[in-house]
Amino acid sequence: MNVAVVGIGRIGLPLSAKIAAQGHTVFGCDINAERVAQVNRGENPIPDEAGLGELLAQVVASGALTATTNTAEAVAQCDVVLFAVAVDVDHQMRADLGSLLAAAQSVGQGLRPGTLCIFDTTLPIGTTRQVLAPALESGGLELGRDFHVAFSPERLLMGRVIEDLTKYPKVVGGVDAEGGRRAAAFYREVFGGEVYELANAETAELSKLAEGAYRDLNIALANELAQVADVHGIDFTEVAKAANSQPYCHLHVPGTGVGGHCIPVYPRFLMQGAGPSELSALGRRINDSMPAYAVERVAELLDGVEGKRVLVLGLTFRPNVAVTPHTNSVDLLREFEARGAVVRGHDALLSEAGVRELGFEPAEAMAGFDVAVVHAYHRQYAELPWREVAPLVLDARNALDRSMIEAQGVRYVGMGRPVTGD
Repeated sequence: MNVAVVGIGRIGLPLSAKIAAQGHTVFGCDINAERVAQVNRGENPIPDEAGLGELLAQVVASGALTATTNTAEAVAQCDVVLFAVAVDVDHQMRADLGSLLAAAQSVGQGLRPGTLCIFDTTLPIGTTRQVLAPALESGGLELGRDFHVAFSPERLLMGRVIEDLTKYPKVVGGVDAEGGRRAAAFYREVFGGEVYELANAETAELSKLAEGAYRDLNIALANELAQVADVHGIDFTEVAKAANSQPYCHLHVPGTGVGGHCIPVYPRFLMQGAGPSELSALGRRINDSMPAYAVERVAELLDGVEGKRVLVLGLTFRPNVAVTPHTNSVDLLREFEARGAVVRGHDALLSEAGVRELGFEPAEAMAGFDVAVVHAYHRQYAELPWREVAPLVLDARNALDRSMIEAQGVRYVGMGRPVTGD
């Protein structure tokens, strides 16, 4: 079959390549002309996405995947249209649907009768039916008669998208029964895995928001318990290991907040909608407070941070992936500078320009600092001479080997972990 994937970013491009590798003809649609040209050359614009480079070169060379900026023209040749356009929050912390709505209107201009459209982007409840599906009627076709719509949220981790596409059950819900049925059949054909066909699009939308809220609240609980552990000089990693040995407990890892496209965003979609969201709001407040808490802990250990030299290592939102939206490294920078510290940043995955775009002055050398904050523990940092970097290391995600740091004569402090010497 012919498939159009609208949005060939971190999710859409691996999705396009995987479907093309299954023997289908795929058009990757994007407004970024540079990205389109790069893909058509068979060049991988996302080098940290496992397995993508080889697969992309293969499907482009075979003609199974073609990228284009003419979305309507591509859609006019397709049986199925998948939307992989990211949705973030605006300055009011509400879903910013602008890019996705514009994409839906472009698709509507090229839709042909019989097409199935699937929104593969996490959304507030009711958005698929009330906002996006009607936008597809811009070309004159009628929803439910001439074309069908379903919602099927991405359940993927950036860096391993290709693996995750077949790792977890696909969840689908139709705007009408035919849309749900056809979407389920499509995913069974292209990926061959288990598909959960839910009652409707709204049920599927809430299922994805439930996943995100669960994780955000679990992290908030871990962050709160880590602060309790700090008060009593207890190591929270021991607490979590013991508690999680009971099969009904699954404590997550504390840290300096929650970053990325997903977990800090999706609870906001619940908070802007109908129905209670007090817990989601509370979880957001706790997690958003963690950068300030971590900086205060360092300030206590150093008798203040005014004039102190601080190095933040790993500025992306998580290790080994060059993705920066909602990264808490920016929050750490703000909190340290508000207390008069001199802050420098380093990231093994970002260019100097990328470091500056986040507001950091790049570190000229990783040595001679008063404290090193390891925010995203990229694999490139595993062999750092910590004693030269700083006499104190704050492990912002409890990701380091404490004994390795201390063996070099460096003080260690983690989130909910006693500092060396206490």
